[in-house]
Amino acid sequence: MGLIKLIILGALIWLALNLWRRTQIVKNRAKGSPSPRDQAPVMVRCAHCQVHLPRDRALRANDNWYCCAEHRDAQPE
Repeated sequence: MGLIKLIILGALIWLALNLWRRTQIVKNRAKGSPSPRDQAPVMVRCAHCQVHLPRDRALRANDNWYCCAEHRDAQPE
């Protein structure tokens, strides 16, 4: 009889934690907090070496993105 009570108690705890987690997710969405998927940086590709890097670290010239000043300067204008 004690094992059944323990299983029921475990199921109730699991259900309560699941319910609490879902309410936290709904609250965060209502606040306008970005989800982890929205926090991913926008990636661009270097026109010279084709490496991908975050847009905030890239250099832009003539509608092209570059990973460093050397690659930007190496391109013909």
